[in-house]
Parts: sequence; C-alpha cells; structure tokens
Amino acid sequence: MIQPQNLQPGDIIGMVCPAGTIPLETVQKCIETLTSWGYTVKLGKTVGGKHFTFSGTDLERTADLQEMMDDENVKAILCARGGYGLSRIIGHLDFTALKRNPKWIIGFSDITVLHAALQKNQIMSIHGPMAAAFNKGAE
Repeated sequence: MIQPQNLQPGDIIGMVCPAGTIPLETVQKCIETLTSWGYTVKLGKTVGGKHFTFSGTDLERTADLQEMMDDENVKAILCARGGYGLSRIIGHLDFTALKRNPKWIIGFSDITVLHAALQKNQIMSIHGPMAAAFNKGAE
C-alpha cells in the first residue's frame, strides 16, 4: 500500500463535496480549526454548491475532486460531506497523479466508495469524520 506523508504545519488541506451539498457556513468551524492547527485550507468549488441534493452536477463534482487529487501542493483532501452521489462519478476519476503524489483522503458515508477505489489503487486513506463533525459540541 502507498502511504501518504504525515501532515506538517503549513500544509494545504483541500476540502471538497463530491456527494451531497453542505452550506458554506456549516464548514466554517472546520476551516477555523484546521487553520488554528497551522494548516491552510483550500476550498473546492463544490463546497457550498447546490444542484438538487448534490453539491454540483456530476461533471462539477468530478472536476473538483480530480483537481484536488492532481494538485501537487494539496497534501490531504477532507470531504466536507457524504450523502449520496460519489458512486455516480467514481468511474470518471483518474488516480494516476495521486499514485505519484499520494495524499490523505478523509471521509465516510458515501465517501466509502472512494476509499474502495483508493484501496484498489493501493493508496491508503482515512475513513473518518468530515467537516460538519467539527461543529459537535461547539455551542
């Protein structure tokens, strides 16, 4: 298995919504927390986006996730939300650049489809909490 490098302060964490929609204000606490830990957050175009129950069209969600996977400066990708929709785009993703430049991809729920594809490509990932989890107990 290909293991991405550990994150270091100053690293860029990309945030995307490859499945369901989530309001931008719901991910704000996550962005603030990651920034306070010393990371830079790069928001994908789908964060805060809406197309029916999805964060964008299939093409928009595919392009956003692919761009983050291909960006050599992004060291991890945090999926902001699961839901439903990743199974509609998984067959259109290209893992070639990710194999050369592995990064942690984090999420659960519908993101499990992505974890399975990553495992098939021998890339480790993290089945873990997404952006909205940072709001738990914040009140």
